[in-house]
Amino acid sequence: MRLFLPATWYSTLAVILSCCLAISVIQPAQALPFIDSLPKFKIRVSEDRELQDWLREQVNQQRKSSSVLKSYEDPLDVARYERGTLEKLLRSRGYYDGRVRQTVTDGEILYRVVPGPLYRIKTLTVKMPPHLRADFPGVGLKVGDPLEAEKVTEGVSLIEKYLGDHACLLNIEVDYKATVIHSEQAARLVYRVAPSPEVRIGEVQLEGLSTVNEDYLRKRLQLKPGACFNRRKVDAARLRLLRTNLIAGVNSEVSEPVDGVVDVTFRLLERNHRTVRLGVGYTSDEGAGVSAGWEHRNILGRGEKIEVETRLNEVKQSLKTELLVPRFFRDNQEFSAKAEASNEERDSYQAKALTLGGNISRRQTRNRTFSVGSELKFSEVKEEGEESENYRLLSFPLAVKVDTTDNLLDARRGATVTMEVKPYLDLKGSGTRFVKNTLVMTGYLTAQEMRFDPTLALRIKAGVISGIDNLDIPADERFYAGGGGSVRGYSYQALGPRRLLPPAQPGDPPTLSDPIGGRALSEISLEGRFRFTDTWGGVLFLDGGNAYADPQPRFDSSLFWGVGLGVRYMTSFAPLRFDVAFPLERREGLGDSAYQVYVSLGQAF
Repeated sequence: MRLFLPATWYSTLAVILSCCLAISVIQPAQALPFIDSLPKFKIRVSEDRELQDWLREQVNQQRKSSSVLKSYEDPLDVARYERGTLEKLLRSRGYYDGRVRQTVTDGEILYRVVPGPLYRIKTLTVKMPPHLRADFPGVGLKVGDPLEAEKVTEGVSLIEKYLGDHACLLNIEVDYKATVIHSEQAARLVYRVAPSPEVRIGEVQLEGLSTVNEDYLRKRLQLKPGACFNRRKVDAARLRLLRTNLIAGVNSEVSEPVDGVVDVTFRLLERNHRTVRLGVGYTSDEGAGVSAGWEHRNILGRGEKIEVETRLNEVKQSLKTELLVPRFFRDNQEFSAKAEASNEERDSYQAKALTLGGNISRRQTRNRTFSVGSELKFSEVKEEGEESENYRLLSFPLAVKVDTTDNLLDARRGATVTMEVKPYLDLKGSGTRFVKNTLVMTGYLTAQEMRFDPTLALRIKAGVISGIDNLDIPADERFYAGGGGSVRGYSYQALGPRRLLPPAQPGDPPTLSDPIGGRALSEISLEGRFRFTDTWGGVLFLDGGNAYADPQPRFDSSLFWGVGLGVRYMTSFAPLRFDVAFPLERREGLGDSAYQVYVSLGQAF
């Protein structure tokens, strides 16, 4: 894919990218005025670059999180504290005779590290019941390996996992003892499994329920009487109860064993199932807006959720009701139904609509979801300079989504690909038939080892409508570009094809209409996100996009570009976003503003 920009834009784009690069490449050891008061430092380890880089990374991580270091003003105090840290880190890697010397020159600290000999495992013993030892694959260590703390503790986890999968022990307790022999630069390592009876599950009881259906929750437990007891399975059952979003707290109790059987009791605290929401927002192109909502997350006792929401601003007013039924005939499947009434008053059209629809979504794998549904939309659409038209559009949306991101509202790594195919048929018999196709891809990459945890975020969107001519498609179903979720810097739906309007007076030149929408859409967004503290962050971004009358999305010189910066305040739920964007090409006579402002909850994408 080649991306073309007008020559006058290259200098601006270069400045933006340079700023992103300059901020992101600053090493954590370098202090920035007004942001970091800790002195610069260097670590030198002779003939071991890997150890040197690891120690530097660990010290950088400590500087990000240590409140003790931030209280020191004298570089000597910082050096003494970090020297102790470096000595502990050396021992954790098996260097028990390591030495660290620090010097402070002109406010900069130099740590000279002499690791000494690497201590290795001389003997390794695992003490567990003989009938369990036969198939045990080992702890991942062997005699002669370095005595590294991380790998030693990993051995404990491997033993616990093995016993959880192959034994019915009432309690799984594993510890270890490492005896260091300084004269031999070696150590004896012993893992011990504490004695415990093997038992099976008896009765399973749920206490504290008032409105949630008990049978529904029992199916979530996946604990059957007579099955092999395993505390990991009990903990997993507690987690599944919490994930229903119906339970606020779960305590589990296991009885004393009787004849090799234990009873399990879950004491539950139901969550408040009702929520009322109020919200406000602002964008330059839609003005101020308010929203209100109510939801009940247990309307029928099995986790069914009903939500009613209204949104009002100067351009659009809507009232929507949605019902969500989780685990619809299958644990990995859900059903949703919605009804929405809306009124839009855009510059190029006005539309009133009532939409009814249903959708079944199935999570095929952890990252892949398929959905299929149907939707019936009754609408009255009036375009600029045209008579209003009525539609009864029946559609059958098909979609697939692949999502590997780590956070829905503030992703820092991973990617998403969403593809939707939506055929439309007008039940009025007007012959209006078309297919609306959209593809959205996002990607996120975070460099946690750099200062401010810079995240590079990319979004690409393309759309095509096929089947009929552009003006035969209802105006509210065409593609438009511009606005907070598209090309920031330009007004909402300000980009795309326009029509020539006849002159108002004889002899006057013809004028351009407002954007009429198109059969194709191209959008691309690039963001550099930075976190200055746990609660504050910033963003530099570049957006490009356009809509086209012909069904051919293009990523070339026809794109319009906007650039801007923003502030993020990290709440416990999602980032609060404040963005200011500027168009890179203000078009004469089309009302492009010098800037646009956007305030909302969650990242732009």
